[in-house]
Amino acid sequence: MLHDSPRSSLLHARSLQQFSDEFTVFALDTPGYGHSDPLPSTPRPEIPDFADALAATLRALGLSGATVYAFHTSSKIAAACAVRHPDVIGHLLLDGISIPAQPSPDAFIERYMSPFVPDTTGAYIATQWTKIRDLHRYFPWFDIRPGARMPTDEPSAEALHDYAIDLFSAGPNYSTAYSAAMRYAARPAVAALTTPTTVMARADDVLFSFIDAVEQILPACGRVQRLPADDAAWRAAVRAAFAQSKASAPASVASAAAAPAPDPHVGLTRRYQQLGTRQLHVREGGTGRALVVLHAPPGSSADLTSLADTRLATHHLWMPDLPGCGLSDALPTEADPKIWVAHLLAGIDAAGVGEFDLHAVGLASPLALQLAQLAGARVGRLTLDGGLIFDAARRAEIAAGYAPSLHPDRDGTQLWRLFHRLRDEALQWPWFDGRGHARRGGEGLNAEALYRRFVAALTQLPHYGDAARIALQIDPASLLATLSQPVDFVSQAGDPFYAEGAAPPPASR
Repeated sequence: MLHDSPRSSLLHARSLQQFSDEFTVFALDTPGYGHSDPLPSTPRPEIPDFADALAATLRALGLSGATVYAFHTSSKIAAACAVRHPDVIGHLLLDGISIPAQPSPDAFIERYMSPFVPDTTGAYIATQWTKIRDLHRYFPWFDIRPGARMPTDEPSAEALHDYAIDLFSAGPNYSTAYSAAMRYAARPAVAALTTPTTVMARADDVLFSFIDAVEQILPACGRVQRLPADDAAWRAAVRAAFAQSKASAPASVASAAAAPAPDPHVGLTRRYQQLGTRQLHVREGGTGRALVVLHAPPGSSADLTSLADTRLATHHLWMPDLPGCGLSDALPTEADPKIWVAHLLAGIDAAGVGEFDLHAVGLASPLALQLAQLAGARVGRLTLDGGLIFDAARRAEIAAGYAPSLHPDRDGTQLWRLFHRLRDEALQWPWFDGRGHARRGGEGLNAEALYRRFVAALTQLPHYGDAARIALQIDPASLLATLSQPVDFVSQAGDPFYAEGAAPPPASR
């Protein structure tokens, strides 16, 4: 199952559950969307490039001959793939495809693809949220006249939030396949199809108007289905199409656990590590002694690329997204700190890491202390970059306000509250203390770093505070007293975040 732009496979989360009773269902992220790396930006990627990438992916997963469902943007990608690689797709199901007489003018595309430029004020968040709302009301979204209003129901707050996750995850890449589809003339590809094809559209789909034109040029291998504006009817039609082509599907497929993929940051790779029913998303690379690096929560291991630059030449880095952060699955919220940290140790073991050093940033420092106690002599040296709060009452106070509950809302206030919570944390400690003595030093605000942390937290909004709450249950002093390894404490003069744990109590170290 393929998605439209600027969505991701998240669009098909419900379908994966509903259709998996009868079928083995894969949902893929188009390059540059969701969690798939983008295609090279030079030369500008076009639909044939996305089609070739789809064919390579299906072959790599052992899915040649499978049914491919495609929606809107991906309909053009899948149709081009079927023509360019006729052996790859067994049955093609195109849910909405536009075949205008002429591709959209460049001026229209440029206006439709409004710039996505992160900034330190968060202005782009309000702009993109309003665009998301209007994408579901008007076509084109920037034409807000009554006559441009679409006849569809507005999505729920939860559905709009999922759309926002996808748009912000794609970020500046969101327009690549989107604009390529607008530039692509799909008529020749549709007319050249030799793959068994079903073209469908719902009556309330903005692309329903093209169904008659598609029927006129569709070869004998294809058929057209006009569906009512009804979700149940759509699911029944998709299920029937899947069942019709089931007999020709591959008997078995390769494991979806692919080899590590290159990270956009040079020298690192990304992969998922399966631990029972959950996964850790890990960045790793370099040679030398193993160094486990834990990022500050909330956030992800992508926050640590500047540190990686200084260590790749001398260490093999293993940098996970903490559970519930970034792309790592969350753990039960009531988990005991030892059980929670044991999950990290299981990931280290599964990666084949023997002895290692530890480097932790922010509130990952208490987690590193717990990890060092569990791993024992395997840990050589610890570097703790802030995050140590020795007073139990102070830890409880910070835990109470650190990660307020955020829920999807139709006006998008969850995005605004999350952004300012992260922005405030870069300016004061704790983030909810606006008094003068709480102001932080350091480098101040960085638009790219703030955007990266925002996306990581937005991706797992219900769990963005889990790791910090677990860390704040840990008493650093008691753990330090049990360790024999050398510990380096990083400090920054004038920063209240470091002042709280700048030096351990004498009794503990």
